[in-house]
Amino acid sequence: MKRIILSLAFIFIGQIFLYASDIQKCKQQIIDWHLSSIFSDEGLTDEIIALTDSGSYIDLSVKELFLNIRLPEQIIYHWVETQTENGGWRDIDYRDKDPSGWAPSFHVMRLFHLAKAYQSQQMPTYHSDKVLAAYMQGLRFWVSFTLTCPNWWYTEIGINKMLGPALLLMENLLPEDLKMQGVEQLKRSKIGLSGQNRVWLAGNVVYRALLQNDEILLKEARDVILSEIYITTEEGLQPDYSYHQHGPQLQFGNYGLAYALSMTYWTRAFRNTQYSFPDEKIQVVGNYILNGLNKVVWGGYMDYSACGRQFFKNAQRGKALALAQSLADMSVVTDAASAQVYKIAYRNILIPPSSVARAEGTTAFYRSDMLISKIGDAYFSVRLASPWTIATEAGNGENLKGYYMGEGVTSYMRNGNEYENIFPFWNWRRLPGITVPDDTIPLPLLTWDGYRNDSTFAGVLSSGTAGVAAMILGRDGISGNKGYFILGNRMFCLGNSLQTQAGQPLITTINSTYLEGGIRWRTGNNKMDRVDDNFSAHIRKPVILEHNGWRYYITENQTLNVAIAPSQGSWHEIARFYADKEKQDTLFTVTLNNDSGKYEYMVMPANDNNQEVDYSQVKITNTPLVQLVEDMEEGTVCGVCYRPGLFPLKKSLLKVRYISLSGQALFILQKEKDGGLKISLSDPTRRQKSISLGLYGKYESGRYDRKRNMTFFNIAFPQGDESGKSVPVVVRYR
Repeated sequence: MKRIILSLAFIFIGQIFLYASDIQKCKQQIIDWHLSSIFSDEGLTDEIIALTDSGSYIDLSVKELFLNIRLPEQIIYHWVETQTENGGWRDIDYRDKDPSGWAPSFHVMRLFHLAKAYQSQQMPTYHSDKVLAAYMQGLRFWVSFTLTCPNWWYTEIGINKMLGPALLLMENLLPEDLKMQGVEQLKRSKIGLSGQNRVWLAGNVVYRALLQNDEILLKEARDVILSEIYITTEEGLQPDYSYHQHGPQLQFGNYGLAYALSMTYWTRAFRNTQYSFPDEKIQVVGNYILNGLNKVVWGGYMDYSACGRQFFKNAQRGKALALAQSLADMSVVTDAASAQVYKIAYRNILIPPSSVARAEGTTAFYRSDMLISKIGDAYFSVRLASPWTIATEAGNGENLKGYYMGEGVTSYMRNGNEYENIFPFWNWRRLPGITVPDDTIPLPLLTWDGYRNDSTFAGVLSSGTAGVAAMILGRDGISGNKGYFILGNRMFCLGNSLQTQAGQPLITTINSTYLEGGIRWRTGNNKMDRVDDNFSAHIRKPVILEHNGWRYYITENQTLNVAIAPSQGSWHEIARFYADKEKQDTLFTVTLNNDSGKYEYMVMPANDNNQEVDYSQVKITNTPLVQLVEDMEEGTVCGVCYRPGLFPLKKSLLKVRYISLSGQALFILQKEKDGGLKISLSDPTRRQKSISLGLYGKYESGRYDRKRNMTFFNIAFPQGDESGKSVPVVVRYR
């Protein structure tokens, strides 16, 4: 009996040591994470200080970049020298009640950086007595008061996200009374709420559990964080690796980015301990980052269409850099082969190559009505709104002009910075890709509810190398068909049946961006002319326009307007927390008047070695029944069927002369190397159970109609939560 008791005792003692060892390991891994810096190592410290306005940035994901660098010693010693005798700083307003940028939070931010400066061997401030004294004085000052922000988020989440690591970094040097006072501050964070707020709160509880060496509380908080790693069709991580918050609304750059940062941080903090996340959970996070967030970043900048309501200063660059941190974290916690993929991805953000060249193809986020293309050295995107997705929202005085952000907005990037900080200068009725009334009525202000397109036709489709997006407009009395077709490194944009109930003239914007150098244009075989000022013309034959590495091809019988003009604006008009101070820049904006109710144009990279495009190999059909773009050279057809029917095709695509569809659909036909025909379809109505597809000729596996010489295939559409998802089918001619 004594032996049994002794054995149980040894097991119990062993478990205690195991828990203690794992707690210490988690502490050390958190400390190591905060002392390392991919940004400082890559020489990006000065950029991040400027980009985040020395840590006062409004968006948390970008603000944290300031915490993830090693500050220059002059900044650290300036704080040391300007600290008051009681441990505060005169340049911080401790009576501030601003709910957006609560001033007292900067005190805790300084404590964190003082701790980091003292403990980092890479910094000249390493083990500086002056830095240590400033930290201790500052901490005693902070814990002596119970400062509360009117915005609960700062009090319960934001402050303790910085205070927790600041205490862990210096735990071995803290007097016991000061440590316990710090822990009392952390107790203001309690597990609760939902989504990302729940993750943040649980993370703050982890810091407290580690400081108290409380393995029970640690496991409870860790389990809460882990429980938020799952794929859902409610708010959160979607099956197509997009991210929703505040209803079915794409939130890549806002809540979705914060989610990625939190999950990869805690994955590193708990790894190789009993608290480690299971491999399958880590894989879910990794898939989201690579196949979701990283898809909307190009050349070190995030697509503005993916930033949610946060059209802030430096948002595109800042959010991309924040994503780089998550990618770097994933490279540490995964296998060697996958680690290399993550390393390449984050280095392409930190120091993007001068000419980004990838062959990733197209991605259709069918749960969020967004189409992305990364082919060659060009990035394209399209954002739609539908009854199933919210285009955008406005709240907290943010996104004051985003009324048209879901009307088929497009983004074209080669360098990545084409739209960075353009928001105050934009005419928000001239967003790239949208079709709206040509008037100057003030834009309505959206609410937290955002808006949806009332038409029940909207969707996206990808075959991997080609893509289609389309919608029927249904808002404010505007109607019409809008289709977007990506073939290789070209995007074709088609519209028809465009009209308003009030009979207002409509205008479609091709692009609006900064003026970079001059503009060149020509019609037919004429010599390219340079344009340096406003230009407008009624074009009765095709015109080619080039600007800043992009070529725009406009077909005949359209009124083209090119504006090169200074534009004034204030960031205050975009988000209320910015100062009401006007700035000016010069924009290039190209639009089409939709006098005939239709438009057609193509956008592609313009390189010095570009060969002329042989448009005889591209056939465009743009009718109320169907929109088709047929590339006979590549053997690809992209289409949108608005009404069931039989549609003629060119003979050179295999042997297909006609295609018939029994319902509405987006579709792509592609010639396979082995002689087969790949067909990709999706249901833009999300309510059809199946569709009958007919192809001219005799094919295997279908029902052949000898009289019409057509083969018919019945193709089932995904239902329920997967409605709108693409269906791939491969058929072979016989």
